[in-house]
Amino acid sequence: MYNKFFGFKEKPFKLVPNPDYLFLSKCHEEALAHLNYAISQGDGFVLITGEVGTGKTTLCRAFLESLEDNTKAAYIFNPKLGPRQLLMTINDEFDISSRGNTTKELIDALNSFLMHNKAEGNKVIVLIDEAQNLSQNVLEQLRLLSNLETNRDKLLQIVLVGQPELSEMLESHELRQLGQRITLSYYLRPLSFGETCEYIQYRINIAAQKAGLKFDRSAYRQIYKYSKGIPRLTNIVCDRALLTAFVLNQHKITGNILKATIRELAGHDARRSFWLADGSKALLLIFFTSLVLVGAIYYRPLKNGVNAFFQPQVEPEKAAVTAIEPETKSQDELATLENTSEGLKPATTTDVLNQIAIMDAADHQNASGAKKPKNAGDQLPNKVALDLKSHLQEMDVKSSRMSALKCAMQLWNAEAENQPYLDSIEDDQSYFRISSKPNGISIHRIEADMGLLRNLNLPAILEFYPPGGPAPGYLTLTKIDGDRIELGGAADDRVIVTDQNEIESYWTGVAYIPWKNFLSIWGTIPSHTYKDSIITLKLLLHELGFANFEINAEYDDPTQIAVEKIQAKYGVPVDGFVGPLTKIILYRERQSFDMPRLTKDDSRFVDRKK
Repeated sequence: MYNKFFGFKEKPFKLVPNPDYLFLSKCHEEALAHLNYAISQGDGFVLITGEVGTGKTTLCRAFLESLEDNTKAAYIFNPKLGPRQLLMTINDEFDISSRGNTTKELIDALNSFLMHNKAEGNKVIVLIDEAQNLSQNVLEQLRLLSNLETNRDKLLQIVLVGQPELSEMLESHELRQLGQRITLSYYLRPLSFGETCEYIQYRINIAAQKAGLKFDRSAYRQIYKYSKGIPRLTNIVCDRALLTAFVLNQHKITGNILKATIRELAGHDARRSFWLADGSKALLLIFFTSLVLVGAIYYRPLKNGVNAFFQPQVEPEKAAVTAIEPETKSQDELATLENTSEGLKPATTTDVLNQIAIMDAADHQNASGAKKPKNAGDQLPNKVALDLKSHLQEMDVKSSRMSALKCAMQLWNAEAENQPYLDSIEDDQSYFRISSKPNGISIHRIEADMGLLRNLNLPAILEFYPPGGPAPGYLTLTKIDGDRIELGGAADDRVIVTDQNEIESYWTGVAYIPWKNFLSIWGTIPSHTYKDSIITLKLLLHELGFANFEINAEYDDPTQIAVEKIQAKYGVPVDGFVGPLTKIILYRERQSFDMPRLTKDDSRFVDRKK
């Protein structure tokens, strides 16, 4: 519609993975270099991950187009296949004909093809996009395909490209054999503010027949605030902004045009979210009523057994011996848990789970003098108050990561030691996760608004862009008192006092939430987890007042309804999956866990549907 008006030969921000429009940011260039290096070295498995919309598919197609003539590639972009279907698809991509359709015949035909190409000096790769959708059976089949090799070289190289949850899948106990074969991996990060500006101009230059269209700096900042550096979201907002400018007969894209565009996009998303939520209200009401009735009948007999599980009587001198830190269960213990949880009946639940030291000893050693995490009201008095804007203008963004992390760890009564070798980690999410892990604390990255953070009522490391700054800096949300908000991480004796409006002027919407997996609920329920984790989840839900299900290793409909109800209460996506964010709110919901708070009032929730 607007191509002729702006002088474009085609729309510059189309949502198609056209390799001609691949903008090689530093991150994309490194990912492409990793792929080329892996192929040149003959590495068996390569892993590329990145958030939704970061340009993984475009990168894949650009990589495939850059391959030399002696490299044959099969590109699988629809991985929702069974093991045999995957083999058939790979063979079809290589134009391999086989006389039969059994798995053995398909593998034999593929092996013959690989041996022939090896003799001719050719390389063969299989590239699977959206690999987070692969089932465990298919991933196991891929592992077996990697066994096609000679005494010296791999006959087949496999590249897996997918969203971050793919890495979590490969780190699971069930897929440890495949995970150990990943010889090279790379995480594709979103663009920085400067790269987003260059990305926009790059696509315009490719599409333009003549130069002339300009975005002012205010427009660039509005785009980045909306997209957070995600290329797909950048394309969406830029395309809509061009349409708005065309309607207004303007050739310059200003901040006001972007504000109007973003309001329109945000309004559309809000309306869609409202209708999706509204359609489930009646169903939730019916199930909630059923849960209350059943709970009134059955909850009391289970109460004593559940309380005994969550509040075990452990002698102080034995607590340190019996407690198990997260992620340290042995294979024998996991096997025992899997075997004993089969067919478990409610009457035997406590007997089985009493064998598991699920909770960290530090969370139960009140008798031994263990400290509790600091609450918002425990902030030290007489601190010097700083202005947010002034601090951001003078902030040392490079050191702000460690300062913010130290502040957050102090609230959890943990120490964050400054390890100089960690400063070389460019990906901030990896930096926080690796730095906090020795303290038994995990870091979960979310894109949120202040309403969600108020509901979580937990400290969070916030990502800010200083005025005119090219890189983000970090401060820790430590206290909320009505409209008054405190941020730490500036200095030991200084605190930043601000309000929500000022925070939203500089905050990118990215927050890193420190948390502890108190009950060792592993993986993502129900897709990638252990049976004992489902049992533990059900016990926790019983403790929270949900009783319309049996205590067994089945993630049934009533359990999912209970999870969705708690998700809706906190304003997080209502999908019934128990991942890190849902675990956080489940632990938050049970008041007895020692967790720091932003405010002493733990009962107020923000209505995020308005």
